[in-house]
Amino acid sequence: MGAIYGPFVCTAFVLKEALKGSVGRIVIVQFIVMVLAAAGCLLVDIVAAYSALLGGLVCVVPAVYAAARFHGKTWKEGTGLTPILLGELGKLAFCVALFVAVFVLVEPLNALSFFGTFIGLQLTYIAVPVLGVNRLRSRQG
Repeated sequence: MGAIYGPFVCTAFVLKEALKGSVGRIVIVQFIVMVLAAAGCLLVDIVAAYSALLGGLVCVVPAVYAAARFHGKTWKEGTGLTPILLGELGKLAFCVALFVAVFVLVEPLNALSFFGTFIGLQLTYIAVPVLGVNRLRSRQG
């Protein structure tokens, strides 16, 4: 019985550890924004809602992969640029594969909801650190 749960427990531990820190904070905010965008699009119609959800997943799933890769490599091997570059290249390849899968397999697709959510989640890479710096400044001053 324990062997069945082994990979899932290991994966859950890696994800839990990877979602700590600044990269994890960004991924968590992306997930929350993705769910809110899909809920908002549900007011329009179901196609817009699942398009927004898919657009968010195309952004969030590779981000979780990269976060797990960054954490695992820097934790085990020390700091360096190579693990970060490999994580980003893997993230890009994963993102392209998900884009292809969505465009080939999903029909109908609301392009505005899909790309709007994807671009909005990409902007969280800028917004979360900026808001974090402003919050630190307000604590000091």
